[in-house]
Amino acid sequence: MNKHLLLIAAIVSWLAACPAAAQETAKKPPSSKTAVRFAIGDIHGDYASFIKLLGRLGLVDSKLRWSGGRKELIQTGDIFDRGPGSRAAVELLMKLEGEAKKAGGEATTLIGNHEVMNLVGDLRYVDPREYTSFAADETAALRAKKKAAILALGKSSAGLLRSNYYAGLAAKINATTFDVSFPPGFFAHREAFSLRGKIGAWLVTRNTVYLKDRNLFVHGGISPRVSEILPSKINSTVKADLKAFLTATDKLETLGVFDLSLGVHELFLLLAREKAAGAPPHPKIAASFSVLERIKNTSLLFAPDGPFWYRGLALGDEKAFAPEVKKILGFQDVDRIVIGHTQPASLRIEGRFSNSVIMIDTGMNQQVYMGRASALVFQPDGKLQVFE
Repeated sequence: MNKHLLLIAAIVSWLAACPAAAQETAKKPPSSKTAVRFAIGDIHGDYASFIKLLGRLGLVDSKLRWSGGRKELIQTGDIFDRGPGSRAAVELLMKLEGEAKKAGGEATTLIGNHEVMNLVGDLRYVDPREYTSFAADETAALRAKKKAAILALGKSSAGLLRSNYYAGLAAKINATTFDVSFPPGFFAHREAFSLRGKIGAWLVTRNTVYLKDRNLFVHGGISPRVSEILPSKINSTVKADLKAFLTATDKLETLGVFDLSLGVHELFLLLAREKAAGAPPHPKIAASFSVLERIKNTSLLFAPDGPFWYRGLALGDEKAFAPEVKKILGFQDVDRIVIGHTQPASLRIEGRFSNSVIMIDTGMNQQVYMGRASALVFQPDGKLQVFE
């Protein structure tokens, strides 16, 4: 009873955050057996704020064990980057998934653009302290193996590549600069995000979109083009492309042609250089190059209007774009789309398009964004509230 009263006292009125109808009810109210659901946006490495929010919501106890019973937690991606606590946050979410299920609840984690970035080797926003958190896992043997392989790429790829790609790279990454380019813990971090790693193997099985009670949860948004793709197809396509990308780069590493530790931007530069060279790829690498070219050019993983990157629902003019949003909702057969990725100017949960789009990224990493940790609450009767 006391916990219930504390929860209600901590919930901010929906009117304080959204310009439209207060505590709106879905067209089809959920069953009375439906438990309370909490949606949380971008974490960005702020583990301390994240666990404090989970505790205040009653989802974890003092030892960070699931205490939410039949309640549901939905996290809409961007666990990683910008802060030092990403590893702790993702490992907690991995643990809570199993604990919640055993208790009759759910802990659902979606992937966002920063999950994709870490998987494919776009590490521009990794806080250096993240590598430090993996340093104890990085053996001397692993580091020596990766150093030898990376510094030997120019020789090991001879006869397989047509361009002089590695001639320029050798000036940037060599025996002198190696430890600066790849700080302690870097290679354990990359192993963890590979298909063989605990984090990578888990992330590639996460969904991109999640449909529940006519609410669609997604990290970036659903564009007009993507709205014509069923949620199940979006999820299966992204999972397949992630696995295909990582399998193809693993093949290139085995052949000594590339190492994903160099990053996805160097990989795409290699593909461009090889394409400009003109001749057909060597048969040993042709299949991998073909897969990577397809994913680079056509996959939802990198598309500006794909579910990880699209900001139209967050930034589009409400009056002008409202008819298009209505079509998007109709194609997806939902009443509402809940998104992270883009922060409202207020750094508070806000509704757009008469609350048919709700923005829940409120800048949890306060050192970077000066925002707050918050959650969108779905009550069993369909009413919406804001917790902060």
